Amino acid sequence: MSTMSAAVFCGDGRIEVRRQPLPTPAPNEVRVRLQGCGICASNLPVWAGQPWFEYPLAPGAPGHEGWGEIDAVGAEVDDWRIGERVALLSGNAYAEYDVAPAAALTRVPDGLADRPMPGEPMACAMNIFRRSDIHAGQRVAVVGVGFIGALLAVPLSAVASAVGNELRLRHEARQRGEPVVNDPHPVGPEDEPVETDQL
Repeated sequence: MSTMSAAVFCGDGRIEVRRQPLPTPAPNEVRVRLQGCGICASNLPVWAGQPWFEYPLAPGAPGHEGWGEIDAVGAEVDDWRIGERVALLSGNAYAEYDVAPAAALTRVPDGLADRPMPGEPMACAMNIFRRSDIHAGQRVAVVGVGFIGALLAVPLSAVASAVGNELRLRHEARQRGEPVVNDPHPVGPEDEPVETDQL
């Protein structure tokens, strides 16, 4: 196969699927047959069509949260094998295939086989843990219970409270078993504000 399908952001909320040449990995790159790609909040204004972006975007852009299986490696790559399941940080992952530097991949654990695995937001969450210097016994508030906030709140659920101001996100956080501190605009008995000494 010498071509692939890729999404092309055309602006004004329009996306077209076009056939494109299959990318060839450079000597230090790996090509991945993508199984999926997360949608970052930073992609939304690009999709909406803001005047400061130049359209159409490159095929597959701005997808950067992809995962899939390696299907080709560059000549200088010796630590990755065809068939390994990986998450990658790339720039054109709204497509069937994308390439990335070998250093921009991470292996997906066997326990997550066949499950969606957007590695970039996971890496963001891990970076937040590292930079926040969180230690056992500390009490933590996770402000914002979007995707990355949820990634932070789940492992901290015994000591963390998720603080959010959107009812849907608070409801989803509760369904995941996360403690939730509500916004100052309750909409029902289940949304009564929680006193800060209950954190």
